[in-house]
Amino acid sequence: MRWLLKVWNVVLDVFFPPLCLGCQQYLEDHEKPNLLCERCFVNIDIYRIPFRISPDFMLAAAGSYENKALRALIHYFKYENFLAADKPLGEIMIKHLELARIVPPNALVIPVPLHRKRLRERGFNQSELIGAGIARHFSLTLRTDLLERIRNTAPQMEIEDYDKRRKNVRKSFEVPAERASILIGGTVLLVDDVYTSGATMQEAARTLRRAGANRVIGVVIAKAG
Repeated sequence: MRWLLKVWNVVLDVFFPPLCLGCQQYLEDHEKPNLLCERCFVNIDIYRIPFRISPDFMLAAAGSYENKALRALIHYFKYENFLAADKPLGEIMIKHLELARIVPPNALVIPVPLHRKRLRERGFNQSELIGAGIARHFSLTLRTDLLERIRNTAPQMEIEDYDKRRKNVRKSFEVPAERASILIGGTVLLVDDVYTSGATMQEAARTLRRAGANRVIGVVIAKAG
């Protein structure tokens, strides 16, 4: 059976050669796991220092959304079901967190949740997959039951005005009352894929702090702007 799989992979490479998501060049065998050629991958500038968005909110962003290769990885992961992109994105995120040295022991890893309707449509929550990799690497606890999305809001990318974006996500998150005590006095790594205006992540962070979290650190693959 193993030889059949090898033959099938050769056939796929002949008729559907793997291309770099960044520059569309053919990928060598050792480059395939990252979905990017070596040149595109190493040219992703990984930030060393987190952003201080406000006095009570720090953002750990691994890189810039303006980077073509990083943007392509996120796009294909999120919208084209290239779940294999979880590996290179996870490596990039973990390297940033190690460089920034901001992961406290015993922090809870909480992904920004999708509304159940959106989750059914997409089939997975990209933030949860990224968060799971972070939790494994740093031996932290991933919790997907402490923050719920209770309103199916319009996609933020369809709204240009910042104030309208804030209104769109206002009161869209909730911490289940029976589990709120878990957050009291603790630190949360709040995980999402991209930070654009920040309206969604900051609303989620406010919800967690109101429920008792002492500190919320935003963690994203890329920051726009």
